[in-house]
This record gives sequence, C-alpha cells and structure tokens, in this order.
Amino acid sequence: MTKVVRAITDRLVERLVPGATAHAVRCWKAGSKCVNGRCSNKNKYTQYRMNCDDGSYYYAFGRCGC
Repeated sequence: MTKVVRAITDRLVERLVPGATAHAVRCWKAGSKCVNGRCSNKNKYTQYRMNCDDGSYYYAFGRCGC
C-alpha cells in the first residue's frame, strides 16, 4: 500500500514541480574509479559511483589522486 500512495503522491508533485518527487531518494557508495584529469597538483582523481534506491546513479568527486 505504501508504494501505491508514494506513486500517487509523486505523480501529483510531478505535475506541480516537474522532476521532483515527494519522498527522499537514498543513495550509497557502490564503487570508485580513477579518472585522468588535473586535480590540485595531481594528474588523476578518484570518483565514487553513487547508486540510488530509485534506480538512478551518479558519480561524485572523491579526492585528488588515486
């Protein structure tokens, strides 16, 4: 029942504010990768892959160096 209510609420919010949802999306670190590119005085930097419970993902900056 909670999923149905959440889906209905999300549809209503989507009509008012496109791209928004009524509930918070939880994300967590799922891994990392080394990326070539300037970062401070280093030639590489670390990115973290963040997976979210709505099925999406994004990459977040980790730190300079690998």
